[in-house]
Amino acid sequence: MPPRRPSPPPERLTARDVVQIVFGFLMVPIGAVILYRTATTIRSFTGIAIGAAFLAFGVYRLATAFIRYRMLLRMRARR
Repeated sequence: MPPRRPSPPPERLTARDVVQIVFGFLMVPIGAVILYRTATTIRSFTGIAIGAAFLAFGVYRLATAFIRYRMLLRMRARR
């Protein structure tokens, strides 16, 4: 399998990027609340897995958005 090429830098901040950032900021506290409430009351594997998934996916989205935003700033600085 050939190695993956990095995605090209974005040309501008789109509505899709903004929505992903907003959902990332929402998923992190929601995942933390689900994890806390499940761990303190019910202690079910499914609840813990869903809370961890929300938390991890929110952090992933925010990290991806941060990297893309830095790429956009670097590209604008070159012009």
